[in-house]
Amino acid sequence: MIGGSEHDIWELDGEVWKVTRPDRFGWTVLPGEDGVPHLAEATSLEYLERWQNANRLLGDNAILRSVSETDEGVQVVISHPFIEGPYPEKRDIISELRKRGFILVPRFFIGSESDSSFYNDAKRIGIFDATCDNFILSQGVPIPVDVVIVEVGDLLRLQIL
Repeated sequence: MIGGSEHDIWELDGEVWKVTRPDRFGWTVLPGEDGVPHLAEATSLEYLERWQNANRLLGDNAILRSVSETDEGVQVVISHPFIEGPYPEKRDIISELRKRGFILVPRFFIGSESDSSFYNDAKRIGIFDATCDNFILSQGVPIPVDVVIVEVGDLLRLQIL
């Protein structure tokens, strides 16, 4: 089993299974009171919306397996198909997301890589932390495996554009 700050992860029968750490649901991006977006801990609902949007917009096939409450807090279990391959180049990620209607957001990024935030105005969706290590190159196409997908309201839209 491997994992990061958000999940414990394992492979089983061609699928990647992810169980959140108790009351840890990754990250979201919120509008800031100072006019600058900021990173915040996601709620369990935002985590589930993130996977729903990954399925709807990015072709993922994540399945909600369970939600449980433990003594330490709520945990969510999802699975999706295992994808084997190398990390893509940044230009491949940018090209693929452009094909899907996303534009690069140059002034704001989270994580270690600039040029890792994207926005689709027609769908009002932002993709953040779209770094090379959050994609797998499969049959020449970069597939997102751990990006932060956020529904963008009016104020956040103003702050990222």
